[in-house]
Amino acid sequence: MSTDWPSFKELDEAASLPKGEAFRAFRRLERFWLQDRDYRLLQAYADAAEIAELKHSGRVYRGSANVVLLAPARAEELLAILRNTALTQTPAGAQAQQ
Repeated sequence: MSTDWPSFKELDEAASLPKGEAFRAFRRLERFWLQDRDYRLLQAYADAAEIAELKHSGRVYRGSANVVLLAPARAEELLAILRNTALTQTPAGAQAQQ
């Protein structure tokens, strides 16, 4: 298991956003990315031990059945999008958008 491939939970936390924001941003970009190059999908039935270790270490949400880990370059791209989202959701950022 590679610790340099972050999870959605780690990206949500890095951007100071609520659960699910990284996942939603990923879903918008997923069609442009390739599985096993840009992200890795861990399936509950095939990757149970790795998912259990990620949960034990606090890297993923406890309720996650399947887990997506992002390649470092893609994680940085997604994090930049999330940080921009976080800025526009603050009161000062909302005023700047008006």
